Amino acid sequence: MIRFHCPRCEAQLEVDESFAGQAARCPTCGSNLHVPKEGDATPRSEPKPGATTLKFHGKTIEVQPPLEVMAVVSVVIVGLSIVALLVIGLSGLVTLPWTVGMALGSLLALLGAIMAVPAYNTIRRSRGQKRGRHLAIAGLAAGGGLCLIFGIGFLVGFFWDYYRRPSCEQNLKQIYTALRDYAQHHEGALPRDLETLANNGLLKNRDWLTCPAYHVQIGQPTYILTPDVNINNPLFPPDLMIVSDGAPYGAHSDGFVRALLLNGTIEKVPLNTWLAYQKKQAQRWNEIQNKIRQGPVSAPTPAADAEPPS
Repeated sequence: MIRFHCPRCEAQLEVDESFAGQAARCPTCGSNLHVPKEGDATPRSEPKPGATTLKFHGKTIEVQPPLEVMAVVSVVIVGLSIVALLVIGLSGLVTLPWTVGMALGSLLALLGAIMAVPAYNTIRRSRGQKRGRHLAIAGLAAGGGLCLIFGIGFLVGFFWDYYRRPSCEQNLKQIYTALRDYAQHHEGALPRDLETLANNGLLKNRDWLTCPAYHVQIGQPTYILTPDVNINNPLFPPDLMIVSDGAPYGAHSDGFVRALLLNGTIEKVPLNTWLAYQKKQAQRWNEIQNKIRQGPVSAPTPAADAEPPS
């Protein structure tokens, strides 16, 4: 058998030795060729993967086609989706960091998968003038898979955090219990701030310091505490406000501001009357402070030179 290559299409041909030196036609490209005699065909090394062979001045040259840039960008963006998830999830710079990281990672993975589609079509239509088909397929598969995984993780994390977080009323009840425990060990006095409750272990979960209606980092205090209150002092009325929502007071969608009173009840004050309610509570607080500063009023003593009654 004689093995040789077509000089036009470089197809490898194999014919019987009886056709040596005769004219023939290439079955691949249809061009006329001459079958060499036995021994005339020289072995040729297989071209590198993705390379194209060209003949220049009688020499065979391997040309490596350029890599499709969009395929590379697709893989890079898919990789950035994982980086974004880890950076945001571990940084804690945003509310619900892992949930936000899942959302951003899902969007980046989807973008990478979308970019892989035109990259693959460009490579397929280039007829060997572009390479990177495997990168495009990897970007499409990895991007689609990560988009699905991160998307499901975002939905699960969002609803889990949403339904797991206690309501504002539940937070205030936990805070009130911790305040009472603190007052029992401090002669009826309340702390200077609510973080003291968490630092002393009386408030076991710092999430209770954050109202769920506020878009801030979980654990950051959003409630305002009235300081210098002594629950054992009769001057402090049971309906005195000791804890309330902080600014902005219109964070709740129902239009009510929550106020925790000294007797443990939670009062919902309409936002349009909150300023007047807050002013009234401030006046009562000032009156209590003035009475404490004045001290108890002692009864007048009789004069020393006064004559005793007969």
